[in-house]
Amino acid sequence: MPVGSVRARNPYLFLQLSLLGLFSFVGLLVLLILVGLEGPVAFLLGAGLAVLPVPVYVTAILWLDRHEKEPGWLLLAAFFWGSTVSVLLAFVFNQLWMAVLKAVLGPQWALRVTLGLVAPLVEETAKGVALLGMAAFLREEFDNLTDGLVYGALVGLGFGVAENVLYLGRGYTAGGLGTLIVLFFLRVILLGLMHSVWTGCTGAALGYARERGGAARFVAPPVGYLGAVFLHALWNSSNLAVVAAVGERELFLIPVLFGIILLPPLVVLGLLAFLAERRERELIRTHLVDLVSSGILTEEELRAVATSGVKSRRLWEAFTRKGPAGWLVLRQFYDTLAELAFARWRASRGRPAGASEDQLRGQLVQLRARLESLGIAWT
Repeated sequence: MPVGSVRARNPYLFLQLSLLGLFSFVGLLVLLILVGLEGPVAFLLGAGLAVLPVPVYVTAILWLDRHEKEPGWLLLAAFFWGSTVSVLLAFVFNQLWMAVLKAVLGPQWALRVTLGLVAPLVEETAKGVALLGMAAFLREEFDNLTDGLVYGALVGLGFGVAENVLYLGRGYTAGGLGTLIVLFFLRVILLGLMHSVWTGCTGAALGYARERGGAARFVAPPVGYLGAVFLHALWNSSNLAVVAAVGERELFLIPVLFGIILLPPLVVLGLLAFLAERRERELIRTHLVDLVSSGILTEEELRAVATSGVKSRRLWEAFTRKGPAGWLVLRQFYDTLAELAFARWRASRGRPAGASEDQLRGQLVQLRARLESLGIAWT
């Protein structure tokens, strides 16, 4: 196939290959650092437990985006940026600042300042760079609050997984299997979405700025970023204070700190995601309603496209009747209708629409023909 046709079909091919090379190289460096710090046995145990619930967390994060699904390669890029590039940047700059602060303040205060202030700034910046790049250069794929929240949560999840490998490995080395199991339930299960909450604040703010425009472009991103840094610093400082007060018993107070410090922002982000989903539902109805008046869709069919519950039921029926192939075609049909609605919305706001309306309409005709050939009622 000629090179030109490949580029026309996949305009992000060069970026995808570049990211693959970057993540492979940096991931190897992070792997060597972790194995060097922990030893192979502790690393393998820590990595296995840290990765174990990742599919559940990823499913929960992707569930937030029920209408306009993001490209799989970009979702993977967000996760791997968090677990490789962000981790390496954080490791290097945290160590540099620790060395400087030791020379100035001494080892004890250097540790406190690094954990309480430097680490939150460095880590949220390292994670936020990826989101800023997406918002600036991948505008068609990053254009509302939901997009930013999903990408930010995945970057944070990747970082958290890599960090947990280190903590679990150290726990096993220091206290054996008993400590490893306790840390698994605390850090991986209870606090598994900790970094997702923090970086989700940055992502949601960037997405809101893209969605609203105007003054929000200048106000929302720094507010979201500073909110992420503040929550991160509050968590680290609170843990330092509790350790100083009760020593090793600090582990038993982590659930209390979770309820006080992490649960409220988690609830707020969930509420924002709920409100964003309602806005997207109304957006789909508004920008596809002309298809009802022109006879292309019925009112019931439009409701199925815009309502996630009805859509899920139809998809399940397609799966039980026609298997994965039927589910996939109906899924593609619903996604294309949603993409058409969002393309119209972007065009109405003077933004690049992405795929042309004619192209999307052509895809709908083809998908509808495939549904009819499979004998699937597409609503």
